Amino acid sequence: MLISCMKLFIFALAPFFFSSAVGQTIDLGRGPVQLIVPQNYNEKNSTPLIVLLHGFRSTGSIQDSYLGFSEIANDNGFLFIAPTGSVNPEGRTFWNATPACCDFFGSNVDDVGYIKDLIDAIKLEYNVDANRVYLVGHSNGGFLSYEVAYNHPSTIAAVVSLAGASYDEVRPAPAGQVHTLQIHGTRDLTIRFSGGFNFGSAYPGA
Repeated sequence: MLISCMKLFIFALAPFFFSSAVGQTIDLGRGPVQLIVPQNYNEKNSTPLIVLLHGFRSTGSIQDSYLGFSEIANDNGFLFIAPTGSVNPEGRTFWNATPACCDFFGSNVDDVGYIKDLIDAIKLEYNVDANRVYLVGHSNGGFLSYEVAYNHPSTIAAVVSLAGASYDEVRPAPAGQVHTLQIHGTRDLTIRFSGGFNFGSAYPGA
């Protein structure tokens, strides 16, 4: 059901139809990341971009393997990328999104800046529709999606957060509006629907 809902969401975002896609590689110093480019991409036409952000202990490719965004990109004509976060001392992948999730060893890696730089790098090479750049994040990736959108609202058109949350802190409203879709199970015991704490840092409810 969740995957079906996500596919319907993507169909609404991408009105173009292409038969297949090719892969390109982007490396900003943290390892190569595959960018899916529709085979019939035309630089004269602006194209939507979707960035998929994985959950804690996952990877971009694993996240895509069960959501199937690359397959949807093939048929619906949008650029797609699924980067992988850093590895902590326990060998677990993570994004540094908020104090609650999930830089538990205090690396302070700038993942908000990294995702923004990836988007900017893609824009330099491809005709990205500036009004249709979307973030989709699961759990830890949902936290990061909200943080990127909060810090760069003029860059991000919408966020889809699957069991993610934001930062439970009083701070000014973002400089611009970003559309959001929050999907969250009421029985989630990892990131609770009603909000909670991770390592002493709070996160709000859905």
